[in-house]
Amino acid sequence: MEQPEIIINTAMSKEDYRKFLYIATFRRNKVVIPFLGLISLIGSIAVSLDGGSLNFTKLIICWVLLSALAIIIVILRVEIRNSQRVKSDKTGTFNSINTLKFFDDRIVIENKEFKSTGELKYNQFFALMESKDYFIFYLTVNQASLVRKRDVDNINVFREFIVEKFGSKYRRI
Repeated sequence: MEQPEIIINTAMSKEDYRKFLYIATFRRNKVVIPFLGLISLIGSIAVSLDGGSLNFTKLIICWVLLSALAIIIVILRVEIRNSQRVKSDKTGTFNSINTLKFFDDRIVIENKEFKSTGELKYNQFFALMESKDYFIFYLTVNQASLVRKRDVDNINVFREFIVEKFGSKYRRI
């Protein structure tokens, strides 16, 4: 019987999920914050036009306020989404242990608590991103699975293995 190259037992807490939402919102796509700043600037220019001339003091104040408002709105959306997900978790998904077995050509994911097993080939993943605390395996653009770095025995060996398997789909954020 074939033996996995790496085995990781990991779980996702409610706090891990919350952090993931912030990573997915602000770090996965590096244009989010500049885009919010640009939209705020355009709105500020429109507000700061006084009879065809631009009031620079008003422009700067409006830009700062609209940028802050845009970021606050995005943060509120993340917090609401987190709250809804935590409240809707009736199955005990949070903190249940997932065992990931990394073979040469695939990953096998097992959860004894839910009596479930899944298998995916590396080329079936959309992307793999590494943050400060997590390896984030994107199955699709909107569906991901986390591996907490603190659950990985040897991060350098694991990173080397997955970078080889994921190639250009791997990105450090």
